[in-house]
Amino acid sequence: MKAKQKIIFMNVAESKISKIRPVLGLMGIEAEIIDASRLGDVVGYIAYPEQYENTAAEAVSEDFGEEFMLLCGFDRKNLDAVLNFMRKNKMNVSLKAMLTDTNKKWTLSRLLKEISAERQMLTRKK
Repeated sequence: MKAKQKIIFMNVAESKISKIRPVLGLMGIEAEIIDASRLGDVVGYIAYPEQYENTAAEAVSEDFGEEFMLLCGFDRKNLDAVLNFMRKNKMNVSLKAMLTDTNKKWTLSRLLKEISAERQMLTRKK
């Protein structure tokens, strides 16, 4: 069974989410909002708790304030449609990631550290 497409938001203003939520609804894409209490949870479990165990479940006390969105189960067509909509409507979210076979086993904290470091490296190259 193919996993349901969903976007998980953290630290994203409700005003931004409410702009995109109707579009996601029309596409059959679920939107979920989480908070920093999930930083110690396994990414796969956050995305699809019915399919994954929360094997890490460690308490993480770090403060993470950047906007983040996790795109889960997307096909190319819908991924392009969502990102194009966001671009056209000037809805930037500073950190974005796709759920992958690799990162689904990581804690959310680790994923955020990895993509933050990646973004810093890319901005230094410009």
